[in-house]
Amino acid sequence: MKEILALGLLALCTTGVFAQSQNSQYDMYARTIDLNQKSLSFGLTEAAFEAIKDEAYANPNFLIGKIFQEDQVLKDNVPMRYNAYADEIEIKKNESDQSYGALIKDPDIFVKVGKEIYVFVPFQGSHEKGGYFSVLADGKNYGLYKKTTAIFREPRVAETSYQKDTPPSFQKTVIYYLVKDGNFLEMPNSKSRILKMMDSKKKEMNAFIKTNKIDLGKEGDLIRTITYFDSLL
Repeated sequence: MKEILALGLLALCTTGVFAQSQNSQYDMYARTIDLNQKSLSFGLTEAAFEAIKDEAYANPNFLIGKIFQEDQVLKDNVPMRYNAYADEIEIKKNESDQSYGALIKDPDIFVKVGKEIYVFVPFQGSHEKGGYFSVLADGKNYGLYKKTTAIFREPRVAETSYQKDTPPSFQKTVIYYLVKDGNFLEMPNSKSRILKMMDSKKKEMNAFIKTNKIDLGKEGDLIRTITYFDSLL
């Protein structure tokens, strides 16, 4: 993670409180999420919200994770999950707890939730306009970041007898970014346009993709491709 820190991209979008002294006790549960208010905020009944709430998360399960400041572990064995709708990390004090809270933004901290590493990237110096990204690859020259977003879709009543009612939902989208020197370049969907981003090693990349039967539409293959491209530079 040192390369990420060097780029000045690390930060944690959270909603609790961190002390700055390493000898201080960290209060990470300063804000508790009111579960009853969640359904009301979307104008849904509790039952209707319960039916769709898992769609708002990259993974709806709380996974054991760690909170880091640079290379030091601030807190271990923390149940956490990423809320892609609210763009925040939700945490519990203990796995058995029914209630949970969220962490406050801090420019020097990143988290590892299960196998995912999440960093908060400010936008033009603004934390309010920034967002969470998961780090898929972190090379010497290039990184591959992923942004997962969930958007709430309101229920719609059918206007004619030929249509069906549309239930409420959270629609997730995933966008990949090639990152160099703090600049985020959105990865296109087509294979040819992705390869265009690696034109400096066009011959080698074409050979790599052909030999390894790479499908750039698959995340694992995209990670392998960017990692290999970075190794050539």
